[in-house]
Amino acid sequence: MADLPYALARVEQDFIVPQNVQSLIWEDLVPGLITSAVLPRWWSVTRNELHAVALYQRGGEELLTGAAKDEKLRESVVSILSDCLLPQRLEQLETALRAGHDDDALALIAPAESFYLAAEYRRRYPSEKQNWGPTGNELDDLLARFPVETNAQRISEDFGVPHPALAQNYGRELMSMKPIPTFLYYSSRLMAESWDSGNLYWGRLADEMGYSPVMLNVLVPQLTRRMVEQTFASHLEDWSAVLRAMRETGEEFRQGKIASLPKSGPSAGL
Repeated sequence: MADLPYALARVEQDFIVPQNVQSLIWEDLVPGLITSAVLPRWWSVTRNELHAVALYQRGGEELLTGAAKDEKLRESVVSILSDCLLPQRLEQLETALRAGHDDDALALIAPAESFYLAAEYRRRYPSEKQNWGPTGNELDDLLARFPVETNAQRISEDFGVPHPALAQNYGRELMSMKPIPTFLYYSSRLMAESWDSGNLYWGRLADEMGYSPVMLNVLVPQLTRRMVEQTFASHLEDWSAVLRAMRETGEEFRQGKIASLPKSGPSAGL
């Protein structure tokens, strides 16, 4: 019974039909993604916390954009992201930043990584406020006014994912770790538990589109299932396929193309 959420998710994955018949569906990855989406409950999340989730991600993206123009900032950004990017992707990111191609750099970064970049840059370089953009300044103001609701630890506990294989419990946490590869020719549960981006990204979209935090109970599971349907991978460690499917699902959501979801607005979910 201790592992019941994962067992139920393994059954549920058999009812998800891939959009592309030749797409690769990982036997152990998908239940992990589903578990991370359905296990969290969002009743205690406030609007300030939800807004902070969006600001952290956008603030990290602002730092990346600035790093394409500022060598000192670039060194700091690359140093921080070395904690959670594998060497090949880190090299691609640094090359894009050195060339001034911030759009290419942003395309390489997952939401959990931009969140980590913003939070960790603030922690390591508290006096470097001149590198914060408008979003960074807005986040600074929000954190000052509502420190309990918006601190990174609380967000980690509310928007993180369970790690039953890594941590031997179902407590939620953002681990900000490098992606774990597959083992023995099939994907490991550890691989799914190293993907922290889903809940953060859906939270950002909910904030930007005017949904109430409680609506995450509806949005997160449905958007995650849609992301799984759209995943089109070429090999067992093709994390870019998951990131691409997540962004495609987010764009459908923004355009109102997911009919089963309620429409957004100032009172959505109230």
